[in-house]
Amino acid sequence: MSKTEITAISVSPGVGVGKAWVVSDEKIQAGKPRRIDVDSIPSAVNDFEAARSRAIKTLSHIQAATAKELGIQDAAIYGAQIAVLQDPSALDEIQKGIREKLLTPVSAIHAVIKKFEGIFESMEGGDMKTWAADLRDPWQAVLRELLEEKTRHFMELEGSIVLIAGELLPSLPTRFPRERIAAIVCERGGRYSHGAVVARSFGIPTVTGADQATSIVEAGSLCVVYADEGQVRVGATTDEVDAAERLSAERESVRAEFEERAKEPGCVGADHPLRISVNIESPRDLDLFSKDIVEGVGLFRTEFAYMERANFPTAQEQEDLYRGILKHFGDAPVVFRTLDVGNDKQLRYFQMPQENNPAMGWRGLRMSLQWPDILLMQIQALVKAREYGDVRMLLPMVTNVEEIRQVKRLIEQVAGRADALPLGAMIEVPSAAMALKDIMDEVDFLSVGTNDLAQYLFAVDRDNPWVADLYQPYHPAHLRVLRFIGNTCRMAGKPISVCGEMSGQRAGALFLAGAGFDQLSMAPPFVPEIKAILREVSIQELRVLARKAAACATNLEAFRLLEDAAEIAWQSALKRSGKESGKT
Repeated sequence: MSKTEITAISVSPGVGVGKAWVVSDEKIQAGKPRRIDVDSIPSAVNDFEAARSRAIKTLSHIQAATAKELGIQDAAIYGAQIAVLQDPSALDEIQKGIREKLLTPVSAIHAVIKKFEGIFESMEGGDMKTWAADLRDPWQAVLRELLEEKTRHFMELEGSIVLIAGELLPSLPTRFPRERIAAIVCERGGRYSHGAVVARSFGIPTVTGADQATSIVEAGSLCVVYADEGQVRVGATTDEVDAAERLSAERESVRAEFEERAKEPGCVGADHPLRISVNIESPRDLDLFSKDIVEGVGLFRTEFAYMERANFPTAQEQEDLYRGILKHFGDAPVVFRTLDVGNDKQLRYFQMPQENNPAMGWRGLRMSLQWPDILLMQIQALVKAREYGDVRMLLPMVTNVEEIRQVKRLIEQVAGRADALPLGAMIEVPSAAMALKDIMDEVDFLSVGTNDLAQYLFAVDRDNPWVADLYQPYHPAHLRVLRFIGNTCRMAGKPISVCGEMSGQRAGALFLAGAGFDQLSMAPPFVPEIKAILREVSIQELRVLARKAAACATNLEAFRLLEDAAEIAWQSALKRSGKESGKT
């Protein structure tokens, strides 16, 4: 196609070069049933079977690639989709639709989808509609084959790919082998949405707000994505590709040098210790970074061990998982956050209530305390895992002191004493921030989840595009709350960390260090860079910077102040590495 430039909004930094793969989010609609004549039955049946075979082959390719990259459990969904396309009852219904009702293959498939959706959606239970969607999706692949969709499957493209999608969903980066994804370009999705968090965690250059990208970009066209600047060049020339690849190589060179230096303990300036730890969600994450660059795990999201299974993991299965993580990190502390499901994180085998506002509802610790058997099993596994390393237990969505006391009674029930596990509370609900001093007396450490704290502070659903602009982590109101938390804990000598998105951002890391926090936990890709810029400033400078940022009147004023300081620190770090280009 001819050369096109698209302006977008930066979500995750980096440079990506690859061929475009346009991800279709739209479902092929049923429309009015269409019919065939009797003589066309054999060819219609053959067309259906050929399309079904191609769809199964495609899903098999995806399953194999996903299993190799992310593991068998992540690839299991594609096996389930293949099974849907091999279901004898569905095949019989479609065959009858074609042979007896003289429906076209497309109309016969739609009729079966409609029938089974009606059965599932008439049943009680929140997961039933999800199952209906799971049944629909693989048949959509067959429909696309039947309609001779022009876009080829990404597995047929050589080399790296740039995903072009309508919405930046959390599942988008996980649907394809990670090593193949050079960049992501989306039309919709907030910078702080869950999809954006996943993209940054994977270190994938990503932009959003790319208007009409799915219509403009043709599959297979060569794209260059400058995610920092929010620029997408479609139909890039050889010179543009070469320039982008040189820049990417420069970035990799800087990253490699910073990663080597990141093996030193984290500190601000030359002498103020600041622990840098990592957020992980699966043992597979351990292969993505060197344990030598971090000082333990500040957040292990245990819910993903539940979400990857077909039923609740046993205490032994959980203990085995925790033991493997602890052994990997040796003497370094590992903070295991207890089950945090609800809202956008659902368990297929556990019926959650239908809620008008699930983000404000039955989730995290609230759910665990109402179903204590689940929490008791997790406590049992953590207690048994103590012999393998420094186990610490973190409670999500703490609202009040009474909840913590309930958990301590459960720990005592399992282990014989309430202090058997170092216990921490997440401060992500405004009421917990206001009751900080009371909560401090009940726990051994605290951790702030800036993502949810900002969401609840501003009463904004960060995944809702209508109000996403009001989600402002750098607004002075949020900075003042964070500074209060950090300084209060520092003066009380209570360990306090941040495991939210701000920790892995240059501006956020500088502010948090100056606001009194003694540990920052972040996604692995950001550790070397954050460690590098923190060494370029003194703690006295950062305390002044944090005070000034919190005293600003608007989000923009505070962010610019912090960004300017971060850019100076970054250039200083580059100069120290012999790299003075602002582009790197």
